[in-house]
Amino acid sequence: MKYWLNRVLKQKLAPAILTGYIKLLHKTCTINITGTENLQVFIVDQQPMLPCYWHQQMTFSIDFLLGLRDQGVKTSVLVSPSKDGDIGDAVLTNLGVGVIRGSEHRTGALAMRDIYQAISKDKCSVGTAVDGPLGPDREAKVGVVTLAQLSGAPLIPIANACSRKIHLKSWDSFFLPLPYSRVEIVVGEPIVVAKRVSPEQISVCQQQLTDELNGLSEQAERLVSSFSIYE
Repeated sequence: MKYWLNRVLKQKLAPAILTGYIKLLHKTCTINITGTENLQVFIVDQQPMLPCYWHQQMTFSIDFLLGLRDQGVKTSVLVSPSKDGDIGDAVLTNLGVGVIRGSEHRTGALAMRDIYQAISKDKCSVGTAVDGPLGPDREAKVGVVTLAQLSGAPLIPIANACSRKIHLKSWDSFFLPLPYSRVEIVVGEPIVVAKRVSPEQISVCQQQLTDELNGLSEQAERLVSSFSIYE
């Protein structure tokens, strides 16, 4: 009986609650996006992208991907194959976002293959929390850079901050936005990884992505703070 109740909670109730909460946030929060001009050429040409964000900022990064979907961009998200990932899978499916299961730690090669096929064959833009699923936080992993090299899809750094939130006790201090928040989303310039690059150049691109995401995160926090002063 206890097992059945836990299964119902995890498979049915939790995804339904989280889906409803994300929709509530979208309706009640004031969302401002800076840097959308960095995406327009890829949207118009229907060229796949690799939106990259920190795991801590996942909630409104997913909301941003939903906005891309509404502009005709086919989107998917890389989700951990863990049990917690099952909930994320269900929530994203409820929201109409495609899901690819895998991580760099578990099923890494299979996930890489699936993402590559989604990009090359399905022309799908795949969003990735590039420091997930277990960190270290705010350090981009090499997998997404290698994927950009193989697929030709540009890395699109995305960061966000919100005025009202709760920080959870997790490895990344994940923040849960609260309704009626002001949200600032900042999109950075694309990072293109050439096909023929050395391991040293891959490391340089990896550090560039890390620095860009941290810089955009600081910019988003400043924007939120500046509006809070005058509101």
